[in-house]
Amino acid sequence: MREIIITKPDLTLSAPQPERDAPFALEWFTSALGKETLLLMGNAESEITPSTLESEREIMEEFLTLEQEGKQLTWMIRDHTTTIGAVWVELMDTPEVKAPAVHIMIGNPAYRGKGVGRAVIHEMISYITTELEAKDVYSRHLASNQGAAKLLGQFNFEADGEAYLDVNGLLWQNVHLHIH
Repeated sequence: MREIIITKPDLTLSAPQPERDAPFALEWFTSALGKETLLLMGNAESEITPSTLESEREIMEEFLTLEQEGKQLTWMIRDHTTTIGAVWVELMDTPEVKAPAVHIMIGNPAYRGKGVGRAVIHEMISYITTELEAKDVYSRHLASNQGAAKLLGQFNFEADGEAYLDVNGLLWQNVHLHIH
C-alpha cells in the first residue's frame, strides 16, 4: 500500500503503525468526546468498553492483518506528526455492505468540519476507481449521523436500499456511488 499525500489540507495517509498510532487513538477515545465518537461510528452503547493502550495497539494490528488477508486497506490520516483519524476500504462484501466500501473516522475532534473528511474521501474515491479499477463505491453510516450523510452526499453517494436495523438496534443507511 502506498503512502498518499493530500496537499489541501496538508495531510498524509500512511500505513498504520501500532506503536505510533495507538497513543493517539487512546487519547481520542478517552477524551470527553470519545464516547460520542464511538457512538457516531456505529458502536452500540453495550459494546463500548474502556480503551487501553494495549487494546488500541491490538486494533492497529488487526488493520494490518486484514490487509495481509486481502480484506481491507487502512490508512492513518496524519497532519505532519499527529495522527488524527483513519480511513479504510473494505475489499470484500460483508453482510452489511458491498465492496469496495470506504469508511472514515476523524478521531481528533479539532479536525472535524475543516475539510479533512472531504479531502480524504476525494482521494479514496480516486484510489478506488484508478488503483482498484472499480466503477462503484459503497459505504454506510448511521442514519442519525448527519455529518457522514452530508460528507458522502457531497460526492453524490445515494441511498442504496432502505435504512435497516442491525442486531444492536442501530439504524444504518447504505449508500452507493456509481462512477460513469
